[in-house]
Amino acid sequence: MKTSKDVYNRIIYDNKYDPEEFMIGMKEGSDIIDCPFEEYDPEEVPMHSILYFKHNEQIVWSRNPQIDLIFGSVTKKRQKEIEEEQRLLRQKRKKKEKKEREKLKKKQEQKK
Repeated sequence: MKTSKDVYNRIIYDNKYDPEEFMIGMKEGSDIIDCPFEEYDPEEVPMHSILYFKHNEQIVWSRNPQIDLIFGSVTKKRQKEIEEEQRLLRQKRKKKEKKEREKLKKKQEQKK
């Protein structure tokens, strides 16, 4: 699997990627924080602290579980598993959002 440094450099130097669309998930003490790609400073925070990269809210590279949609350096079988997991998560999120909208709508109707 490619390293976080490989992914970082690819995002910077490959014109098909816009760094403004990426977030970096990293360890900060015992916490995990998301940092806009362009605010990350490799001299302040070491590359081994990077846990994942997100592109428009989708994890495209992760140390654990191993995900690599940038280089495709994980097996095709694992890649399909990852895509299915992400599809299910999106589906679950949509259901939750729908329930919240319905709940809000019901509250608004009760106020009338």
